[in-house]
Amino acid sequence: MNDDTLTDTDTDADTTTIKLRSEDDQIFELPLRAANLSSFVSDALTEDDDGTDSEVKVLRVKGDCLKKVVEFLIKYKEEPMKEIPLPLGGNSFAEIVTQEWYQKFVAEEEVDREMLFALLTAANYMGIKPLLDLTCLKVTFELTGKNAEVS
Repeated sequence: MNDDTLTDTDTDADTTTIKLRSEDDQIFELPLRAANLSSFVSDALTEDDDGTDSEVKVLRVKGDCLKKVVEFLIKYKEEPMKEIPLPLGGNSFAEIVTQEWYQKFVAEEEVDREMLFALLTAANYMGIKPLLDLTCLKVTFELTGKNAEVS
């Protein structure tokens, strides 16, 4: 079999959906293949479970944040985010993250600071490295040039 041939497992992952339940009992459906980007979700699903009618409780993430996480996971499976280079290859967030969708996903118009930190925490908890990298980078640029005084 060559690399272009899909296995039955690949096809199942494309068509199977799972449910994620937030700490405040909101439920979100997404394709199994997108959900498996989260090590938390993939670990929660047993190896012999095909994902059919599966529900994973994400007890440390509220619904409004989990909705954004699901949006990210679905988009990432359609169009993966380019890896963030280290050392950073630019002086601004937009120079480093060149894909417009990912720029807008964490833009101040889309997410306030509280949501940005909630996304960062959710990405860490759920083991979603690309989302963690994106949110950490955004926080880094937000904090650059700020003083440490507390008001």
